[in-house]
Amino acid sequence: MTPILTRASHRLLPGLAVAAFCLGLHGCIDGPESPAPEPVNPDPDACPFLPVDPVSFKGGNSWGEELTVTLQPDTLAYTITLDASLQRTVGTVFSGTLDPLDDCTYDSNEAGAIFTLASGGVLQGGVTAADSANFLPLLAFRDTFNNADTPTVFNPIAFIANAIGVHHDGATALSYGGSGRIRNAGTFQLCRDEVSNRFVTYAASCAVTEKGYLTYNSDRNAFDLFTTDPGGSAVTSGGELTGSMIIGLVSGNAVPLQLVRESTASFGLRLFTPQATLEANAADGNYSTLDTAGGPSRVTIAGTDFSRGETTATLTVDTPASGVTAVSGDITGNVLYSNGIYGFIPAASGQPAFELGVLN
Repeated sequence: MTPILTRASHRLLPGLAVAAFCLGLHGCIDGPESPAPEPVNPDPDACPFLPVDPVSFKGGNSWGEELTVTLQPDTLAYTITLDASLQRTVGTVFSGTLDPLDDCTYDSNEAGAIFTLASGGVLQGGVTAADSANFLPLLAFRDTFNNADTPTVFNPIAFIANAIGVHHDGATALSYGGSGRIRNAGTFQLCRDEVSNRFVTYAASCAVTEKGYLTYNSDRNAFDLFTTDPGGSAVTSGGELTGSMIIGLVSGNAVPLQLVRESTASFGLRLFTPQATLEANAADGNYSTLDTAGGPSRVTIAGTDFSRGETTATLTVDTPASGVTAVSGDITGNVLYSNGIYGFIPAASGQPAFELGVLN
């Protein structure tokens, strides 16, 4: 029996393909033949990605908190429930009503966070931070992968990846960039360059490394993430619980989101994208973005041109590793892109530490 692909609300997804994200990856197994058609809201005045029926999205925020967002499309009422957190009480609920702005974007009751509904069942938004004055960017998925029926099989989502995000060291937000691999048995490894402490071509022998494994937790519709001895072999037992992973499915493609919860002084978020060369113009478009300093913005990518507001830059693909794009000019840093989702980190020591965006 193959692992199943589920709605965030635990409903079975009919016909979602694993083949789409198995291309070019090692060890994938056969799955259904074609992805489910993209739902489109028939109301010409509504966002085409606004669900017709009530829906749940599963994901997390920049503090590594795991959460579930529910949305009532007729009233635009929403709730955000904390499913796992080190900073706040599990089960805490935030609620409000979205107010349409434009292009599938909505104002919210979350300290100024702009919510965006995107293609493939992706939701970007924010949740009010503990100080009530700011928000924490969040990313959540209507559809997620689980292997509850075959808990040792991860073939459909096994791949070599780049990773981008933010890591909080106490009160300091630090940019995170690196590479990694999720293997067929559910073990994983992360690597960072010895000099830059950022992106590097993945190699099992990398010197700056983290290792661990994933195991599905049906109570939360998420994978618990255990870290193990970085100098040891790949194992699927023991170790220390240090967070979770949501494996979103965007039009059938796997988009892992690691939620780091090592301690109240060490936590964050990492977005995984394939470590493979992007096709020309694959990332072109306009993005609605939120950053870890609480700032919303609009980013436009067109070929090698990058702009955010009045600032512009030039893009160089596959630098310093395949699938990583270097940004140079008025803005400097690196971009990762996958399935309409964008992540940006600035050059060393830059702030805000991380910017998250979705195609809009």
